[in-house]
Amino acid sequence: VDWGGLRREWFQLVCAALFDPKNQLFKGFSDNQQALVHPNAKRPPTLKLKHYEFAGRVVGKCLYESALGGGYRQLVRARFTRSFLAQLIGLRVHYKYFEQDDPDLYLSKVKYILDHDVEDMELFFVEEDYDHLGQLTKLVELIPGGAATRVHNTSKHQYLDALAQYRLATSLKEEIECFLRGLNDLIPDNLLSIFDENELELLLCGTGEYSVADFRTNHILNGSSPEFRRVLDWFWTAVSNFTVEEMARLLQFTTGSSQLPPGGFKELSPRFQLTPAPTFGNLPTAHTCFNQLCLPDYESYEQFEKALLLAISEGTEGFGMI
Repeated sequence: VDWGGLRREWFQLVCAALFDPKNQLFKGFSDNQQALVHPNAKRPPTLKLKHYEFAGRVVGKCLYESALGGGYRQLVRARFTRSFLAQLIGLRVHYKYFEQDDPDLYLSKVKYILDHDVEDMELFFVEEDYDHLGQLTKLVELIPGGAATRVHNTSKHQYLDALAQYRLATSLKEEIECFLRGLNDLIPDNLLSIFDENELELLLCGTGEYSVADFRTNHILNGSSPEFRRVLDWFWTAVSNFTVEEMARLLQFTTGSSQLPPGGFKELSPRFQLTPAPTFGNLPTAHTCFNQLCLPDYESYEQFEKALLLAISEGTEGFGMI
């Protein structure tokens, strides 16, 4: 008697083949083991657009089977970029997705532009495309007349949003449309649109397995004051009482994905960091490019727990006062 084991194994093997960066249909923006995967516009010529449509159908079938509940549930073992998930539910991408999806670019270019005066940078609304050998292949205008349009301090957010729209969406328009065609054959887009990116990832990929002991052994502390030590005690108390879904939300909030790399917390790169925030009573914040969770001080454990749960449940970026 087969209780679904063969079916689950088939889905597992197919998803592994489709979404493993080594097979080049999907890829990460870096070679880091933790890198989230995204459709690959520079894939080998043997990989066609029809493969994305097939991948979309597989994901749709997994979602359909999961809706039946019980032993029918099929999970997609992949760590998708937030910008890809956003486009599956009809959202427009913006530059903030770079922090989670392409942290190298975010730190080297996006954050530098955000933090500095661009008036002397000779920056225009264009993007250079290079091949795998590092040779310039084309110059893409991010807006009409972009090659003649200077980026100023007043327009740098517009430039970064246009850059994100090109790199994360427009340059992959055909691949994403084919994936959606396959996905929507089984799951209508109006059903997908009721979720946000985090909810969709949990629905698709599940929560994984987490060990608090592994977490406590493999993290970095960036503070040692008595006040922070007290907050850390509260943090480990709260985490020890987390449900599996709350742990997944904490990982999403801090690292950009609910899934740990193979090997668990010790394989996160950089390691999960716990850092004191120079505020009191605010919601916790996170920097996903550093896997860093910033914890303010609070008057009581109850206030801390409430703020942490609110941040990881509702937040996708920095917060202000409660």
